[in-house]
Amino acid sequence: MTVSFKDHALLVKFFHKNNDCAPIALQKFRTLKIMKNGVGSLAAQGLEKMIQKFEETGSFHVQSGRRRKRFNSTVVEDVSKAVQEESSGVLQPCSARGIVQTLERPVSTAHKILRNTLHWYPYKISHVQELFLFDLPARETFVLEFLARLEVNYE
Repeated sequence: MTVSFKDHALLVKFFHKNNDCAPIALQKFRTLKIMKNGVGSLAAQGLEKMIQKFEETGSFHVQSGRRRKRFNSTVVEDVSKAVQEESSGVLQPCSARGIVQTLERPVSTAHKILRNTLHWYPYKISHVQELFLFDLPARETFVLEFLARLEVNYE
């Protein structure tokens, strides 16, 4: 049964008005909301647990720490620095496993930071081909031949 914040407050009010009796509080809540018994199955035990959490925290919100933990900014910075250091070498592919070895972190942590936080994917952080100056004439002739073939086939 999903209960709104107003209904939470109303349930707590009925609970305390009826001498901390959860079944009676639920019964009064259901008659006020014109609900049948058993519909929206919030048991008395669930109500007591909800009220106990309310008394501990003072709010009906989800307690902190119940969601996925975020990475520290220092860890994210360390991973990005390690990627930049590894990828700065000549023809050395950058891998998450290589980063993990230098940082002593789990591989899954490095993958999550690279993908979700930094938005770097394997095709963005790996070297496919290094271009040298002495290859320039060969590349220019290849491009010119390709464009000539493209113009001939296009016409």
